[in-house]
Amino acid sequence: MWSDYLSNDTIVALASPPGGAICILRISGPKAKTFFFSLLETKREIKERTMFRAKLFSADHVPMDDALCALFSAPKSYTGEDLIEIHLHGSAFVATQVMEELMRLGARAALPGEFSFRAVRNGKMDLTQAQAVADLVSSSNQAAAELALEKMDGSQNRLVTEMSENLRTLASMSELGIDFSDQDVEELSLPALKNKLLVVQASLLKLQQSFDRGNKIQEGIHVAFIGLPNSGKSSLFNALLGEDRAIVSDIAGTTRDVLREKITLRGKKTSLTLRLEDTAGIRASSDVIEKMGIQKSLHSAEKSDLILFLWDLTQPDSENEILSVWKSLGSPLERTVVILTKLDLVKESVRIDTEKKLKELGIRTFQSVSSLTQDGINEAVEKIIAHCAHHIQRNPGEVLLTRLEQKQAVDRALTHLNRALSSAEEDLFAADIRQALLALSPVMGETPTDDLLGRIFSQFCIGK
Repeated sequence: MWSDYLSNDTIVALASPPGGAICILRISGPKAKTFFFSLLETKREIKERTMFRAKLFSADHVPMDDALCALFSAPKSYTGEDLIEIHLHGSAFVATQVMEELMRLGARAALPGEFSFRAVRNGKMDLTQAQAVADLVSSSNQAAAELALEKMDGSQNRLVTEMSENLRTLASMSELGIDFSDQDVEELSLPALKNKLLVVQASLLKLQQSFDRGNKIQEGIHVAFIGLPNSGKSSLFNALLGEDRAIVSDIAGTTRDVLREKITLRGKKTSLTLRLEDTAGIRASSDVIEKMGIQKSLHSAEKSDLILFLWDLTQPDSENEILSVWKSLGSPLERTVVILTKLDLVKESVRIDTEKKLKELGIRTFQSVSSLTQDGINEAVEKIIAHCAHHIQRNPGEVLLTRLEQKQAVDRALTHLNRALSSAEEDLFAADIRQALLALSPVMGETPTDDLLGRIFSQFCIGK
């Protein structure tokens, strides 16, 4: 499949899913214009980069659609090739019919990310900008979209280019120092070069540490639902999702495995993405399968960024058991929001008394809710967002890594810099800096090895 990315044939793909009001289809490559004009009854003069109306016909002169189109000639297009966008009516049948006609003419169905790959290959953007395009397409909150747009503008490339230039300068100076080793030039001495390298190392360490926040912005903050069996975890899980994703039952212990879903919560001031995990209720049990589910619950709580600890207001006799579960988690106040559930089934005095107990335990972030009536759900959302806000905070223009392969590239570069800092010889120092530069190529937007390119673009969506 990878060899297909390197081909120069003409590709076609849907750039938007059918089923809405319109569906966008893209053709790119050396025969894009030829194939497109074959769909028209008569060839006519077309103004480029301007939307125009075109009635499309099959080879048998059967009308397929009355579409709006735009023509972009190479090199002034997204891919750097001749490219045509066809805005069809949203029918899946129409989209399939036009796609099949273009493929009959000789176009090939595009691979994931192949349009963006061609843009990189033809110098329309670098690799980090192409990855930012994919990040923008998959962004599910405001911070993720803003971060992707900044990277598309080249912010990450400018930062890493500056560090890379400093490394190249240091490598050149160290190699020059070898030639002038008998002249005792202080600026070219190994200790002086190492002091300068410390500045670059500090910048790379900051970039390395940014991955955790960048990943949480792009992929979501890990949230675990924890509580006794039948405490309302699955009901709250469904209420936040807006659908019946988890089974809700009066029978305790219904949830045996961890259910995972991604959701974007929108508050009054911001939005953030959460990776929700609905877990099995924690209690003493002799059931082997339930015990395995409980172990998964404890593991989920341990690894989570936020614990939603559910406290059933209708079970006052279970207070000791609830507190036992709370203590088994290590009483993690700094990353816990307590949700008092089933508000619609208790008197107001019960809620007040329970909230008083929470304050006595030192718990300050809590919210009473009813998943059935939705009372308190909006307030719970605001408190969850406020509690998680620090995970996605960043300074304006601050570059954050969002992709694992970029973080791994920075890890490898830092390994070489650490070796350079411990080198006793100028030639070894220079060699490790050169290796660090090579390791940074995926972050700099330079073209990495073919297998890495294949892995990167295979994660893109079709048509992008």
